Amino acid sequence: MGGCTSLYYVHDPQTGVITAGELPYFLKSIRCEVVTFYQIERERRKHYLKIYKTRPEEAFDRFAHFDIDPFLYGTFFLELKVTDTGGVGSGTAFDYKRVLSATTAEVTHVGPTASAQDTYDLIWSFLLKQNAELASDTLPLASSPATYERGCYRGTPTELLELEALAENKYPERAAFKRITVDASKPLAAWLRDNAILIAANNLTPAMPSEIAEPAQMTYTFSIQVTGGIEAKYSLTSARWTPAAIQASASAQQFSNLGIYINGPNAVLANGAKSGSASYAAKQPALGSKDNPIYTTPIPGGEKSQELPESGGAAARRPRAGGGPRTNGFIFAPVPVFPPSPTPTQ
Repeated sequence: MGGCTSLYYVHDPQTGVITAGELPYFLKSIRCEVVTFYQIERERRKHYLKIYKTRPEEAFDRFAHFDIDPFLYGTFFLELKVTDTGGVGSGTAFDYKRVLSATTAEVTHVGPTASAQDTYDLIWSFLLKQNAELASDTLPLASSPATYERGCYRGTPTELLELEALAENKYPERAAFKRITVDASKPLAAWLRDNAILIAANNLTPAMPSEIAEPAQMTYTFSIQVTGGIEAKYSLTSARWTPAAIQASASAQQFSNLGIYINGPNAVLANGAKSGSASYAAKQPALGSKDNPIYTTPIPGGEKSQELPESGGAAARRPRAGGGPRTNGFIFAPVPVFPPSPTPTQ
């Protein structure tokens, strides 16, 4: 047992609930569910913007959405952790009895304990462009799951109604991946869409502009913990030993952790606000306008660099979903970046 507590002998975390052979398919399922959600939210936003000025209540009831920034990355990470424990438990005891006289006896008690614990952690992080679109899968149906690089669905979904139906798994024969379900009933993509409607209630519904709470980031973490073990005990009782008992146990614990981050236009400001590094100011004129002209500078070769008006910052390229004045947020101090870290031992 103690010999295994060494960095020369490690346990692959890809065992148990999620194995190495299953990981490619599981990661594809995450990718397909999230990209389905991305595309639904973009389509709902398009429909919302068409009618929100004249029919704001109907726009929210039918097309409420989370404003996913297509110019930012989303990310998700998968953590697999295995903890192995073993030891001689407190039930181990050696009681030696020696009779000194008819009325006196002497008992010597020894109760040794020992334990060892090994923890092995694997964390994979992935970037996913938030302007990603579902690709058409025209390959013939595979006879085995070896071709896990296939597209997410058969055919190219384009219309909102079709996307919503695919998210709800109304056409299971078109899905080329194993659906992830929430509460054993709702696919993950549809569950994310429903949460986007809830988070948008304080932003898209008609309200005083000064009271709007702008959704900035959606973060979801799912954790699964499985523990299995065995315990053995041996006991001997005699005139001398009262008793002699040995208790040993061994267990393995697998901890799987999935985190998904979906970023809106002001995700960086939400993170900066936690450390007091985010501020806001009045909206600046669009780059290239009369009040904010473009200046060019010479570059090697005699040519001139030029910026297009469309690249005039986040506010210039993102129309405001609701009415009222708009302020631009900005970061006035560096925002710390925290890489994924191992989850504390459960």
